[in-house]
Amino acid sequence: MSDNAFREEISETIRAHGAWKHRLRTAAMKNETNLPVQDICRDDKCRFGKWLHSVGLNERNRERVNTIKALHGKFHQNAGKIAQGISDGKSAVALAALDGKAFNDTSQELTSALWSWKVNG
Repeated sequence: MSDNAFREEISETIRAHGAWKHRLRTAAMKNETNLPVQDICRDDKCRFGKWLHSVGLNERNRERVNTIKALHGKFHQNAGKIAQGISDGKSAVALAALDGKAFNDTSQELTSALWSWKVNG
């Protein structure tokens, strides 16, 4: 993968995960109950997750990739719990979780790690 394609993949990932945060908030506010919870909670269903699970590990990127995999998985676990709450009709709880420390800290850590990977390779 070229450096430009790699950087674009990371940029798209940051955009896509931000869009999902917005999508979850909208779903909670509209009391939507038809979210694909079984896909949201998995870190290998989104475009980035599929790509990330295919990245070869070498000495240069092993620690970074493993860190990002862990953060990405944690993001999806948290998003899946929020989506489940929305689907269960617990929108107020889901909105509180979207604004909560656990979800936002993980999201920020993932975004920071992705930006660092994009800039430093």
